[in-house]
Amino acid sequence: MRIFVGVCALVLVLGACSDAKKASEVPPAAISTSEYRGMSCSQLRTEAALIRKRTPALEAAVEKSYKHDKNMEAVTWILFWPAVFAMDGNDSESQALSQARGELEAIHASMESKGCRM
Repeated sequence: MRIFVGVCALVLVLGACSDAKKASEVPPAAISTSEYRGMSCSQLRTEAALIRKRTPALEAAVEKSYKHDKNMEAVTWILFWPAVFAMDGNDSESQALSQARGELEAIHASMESKGCRM
């Protein structure tokens, strides 16, 4: 019984070991506006629309990976707790979402500097 209580306490204390992030926790990447300087306002609006169109799918992928990772973490803690430390989170999905968010910020900054309507 003591072992079970100890394992339960350890699970509660270390329950957040995974590096997985929710979509809402993914910050935008730092993207230079220089890539967008040569674009017209129309081209910038089109580029922003394309990125906004794919962003929900990226957010959904991050959320799906986050939920899967958290479920696997819970099962792993119960069945084989040392394996939790080898879990890699959802870095690739988070990076893609971060990139898209950063690109949108850079496009918006370029649009503002050109006086484009958004």
